[in-house]
Amino acid sequence: MPRLIVLKFGGSVLLDEDRLRIAVHEIYRWKREGWQVVAVVSALVGRTDQLLEQARRWHDSPDPFSVAALVAGGELESAALLGLHLDRAGIPAHVLTPAAVGLIARGHPLDATPIDLDVLRVQTALDRSGIVVVPGYIAIGTDGRTVVLGRGGSDLSALFLANRLGAACCRLIKDVDGLYEADPVRHSPPPRRYAQATFADALETDGSIVQHKAVRYAQDVAISFELGRTNATVPTHIGSPRTRLTTQIDRPMPLRVGILGLGVVGRGVLDLLCQLPESFTIRSIAVRDPSRHSLPPRLRRLLTTDPVHLAASELDVVIECLGGLTPAKSCLEAALECGTAVVTANKSVVAAFGKELESIACRTGASIRCSAAVGGAVPVLEAITAISVRSLRGVLNGTTNYVLNRISEGHTFAHAVRLAQAHGLAETDPTADLSGRDAAEKLRIIARTLGLPESMPITAQALEAHAFPSCPPDHRLRQVATLDVERATARIAIEALAPGDPLYDLPGAYNAVVLSTGNGTTRILRGAGAGRWPTAEAVLADALSLARSALPLRARELPQETPAHA
Repeated sequence: MPRLIVLKFGGSVLLDEDRLRIAVHEIYRWKREGWQVVAVVSALVGRTDQLLEQARRWHDSPDPFSVAALVAGGELESAALLGLHLDRAGIPAHVLTPAAVGLIARGHPLDATPIDLDVLRVQTALDRSGIVVVPGYIAIGTDGRTVVLGRGGSDLSALFLANRLGAACCRLIKDVDGLYEADPVRHSPPPRRYAQATFADALETDGSIVQHKAVRYAQDVAISFELGRTNATVPTHIGSPRTRLTTQIDRPMPLRVGILGLGVVGRGVLDLLCQLPESFTIRSIAVRDPSRHSLPPRLRRLLTTDPVHLAASELDVVIECLGGLTPAKSCLEAALECGTAVVTANKSVVAAFGKELESIACRTGASIRCSAAVGGAVPVLEAITAISVRSLRGVLNGTTNYVLNRISEGHTFAHAVRLAQAHGLAETDPTADLSGRDAAEKLRIIARTLGLPESMPITAQALEAHAFPSCPPDHRLRQVATLDVERATARIAIEALAPGDPLYDLPGAYNAVVLSTGNGTTRILRGAGAGRWPTAEAVLADALSLARSALPLRARELPQETPAHA
């Protein structure tokens, strides 16, 4: 049974609709690590105040139930928008309203207290997609009307859900890296940060960081929780039996990044990196022809046409989105020889030269990460390294899956391919996808990760017009990759799958993998496997992982840890 984490995203993090991407990155971080996720979201910053002001314009003393119904719209909007952002990134999720999960509360309609939850409904959704998004702050009153849980009530929503669902962790994600003795922005010298805080410590704050009502609930039910920023490594643990203060802060220095290639994926990666200046500083971008790229002046100044020189320059991370073998291999070698970490989405170079590149990385102490090369937003490599895999069966090529889905709708083979190209899901020359070579390269990377021989043969059946296997009306064609770990055999074939097969219902460019483990259990992974945003999300996830682990935390010139009130 996967572990469950409840993540609460406050309005201080969700500054506008575009910043919902930040929540996507955090949710995907935990999904990659094998967790189920319940994401509780507040309204975008300022939205609740706007709705309250709107209510007051109609009446000096408006009906509180009507006010609750109006202000609930802010959280409902955020949850729906987050669901759309997750969908664009190719990450399956269920967006559920408080009514859908039976979140019941009693008390004043503007300051109610949750009392019940339909746990089975939430767990059923988690078992289907692994991610559930729930609007915070809102509940359903005992009479069926909408109520809210008081200002800051999303904190209470998250803690209530975590308690009732038996979550292993509940983390409140704010715009600060933890709980401080005082506001670190307004005080000099900077105040100390709580590494561990008691409930009493949290209740001594002014309530602007964490809702006191939520803290008292956590204290009553004896559930501890965490408070910190996105991509945190050492958040404040609240509910500890004793206080521990530290001068260590959870804000690593930004990684210096060089990007190789601004194609479909590279441009998506650039867009995501630019939104995270606290984690990444872009130093250089290599492209073939600078005149083809429309960029703001600050980024245009970073363009170069020498990718190998960029890779060998003074950087913390090189992100390679060139594709192909040349000059990608030389660039990756140059970066790794300098001890620079590498993130790549290039399945061809990893499949052909992965062992050589790993050897350089081992010798120089560098790191090479290639999650995006296999499965797009489906965290295949993370999953197979965390469990004992006996066999794998999956759809590993999103382009071919998209083409087969369009053909099942009545499109011709040629038109289905053109549609894939028009949607950025296929190259101008789609041979690598349709021939099975792309899936075979991914399968080879998976095989090497599992320690199978480099020389293991992989047979691949091409997808060609007028060459499909017979398919009964209720079946669907899929390009299926199969790997038997014990026998060290692999193949790619076009198969007609019956309803009920885990690979049957895969919309669009989705990928899916069925992993059979050594203890007889099965794990299924699903998500988009092609396109700009799913692939860029996987690349960014690797980069964020490096940001968490590559650099030490900054510390002030004070003792690392001191007792409370020293």
